[in-house]
Amino acid sequence: MRQPTVRYLLIGSLVSLFAGLLVTVGVPAIQEPPASAGLQPYTEVQEEGHRLYIREGCWYCHTQQVRSVEVDVGTVRKQGDLGPESVPGDYHYQKPVVWGTNRQGPDLAHVGSRTEINKAWHVQHLKDPRSLVPGSIMPSFDHLPEEELDALAEYLLALK
Repeated sequence: MRQPTVRYLLIGSLVSLFAGLLVTVGVPAIQEPPASAGLQPYTEVQEEGHRLYIREGCWYCHTQQVRSVEVDVGTVRKQGDLGPESVPGDYHYQKPVVWGTNRQGPDLAHVGSRTEINKAWHVQHLKDPRSLVPGSIMPSFDHLPEEELDALAEYLLALK
């Protein structure tokens, strides 16, 4: 009598596990939120920059997700900070989404909105980070060909 009980317990546990996985992973994966207002699809060059951003490991040190910070709740954010809090529609065109793993460098969620930074700045920063940001721990990407540096800069400028 014990053996059928163990079998039913094992089968019930596996069914519960798969149902839980379906609900927590499967359902959100098929529910794509609408794009945020003003968000544009990436161009081919920007998509290439997105692939390079992943390939070169930029997402290890830079996040692309502005989270609400307890200290900011109820306060007016000052200009020049990280930007508005991220919402699901901000990532509508990113496949895969690269939120980041550990913010060691600045958050890049809205780097394309910063008016003082242009494409030439990004390319120079990628080639020699310390020439523009003294003390930066970012490695140089001077080994990349100009076309890849250009694509990476275009992707960064698309982050708004």
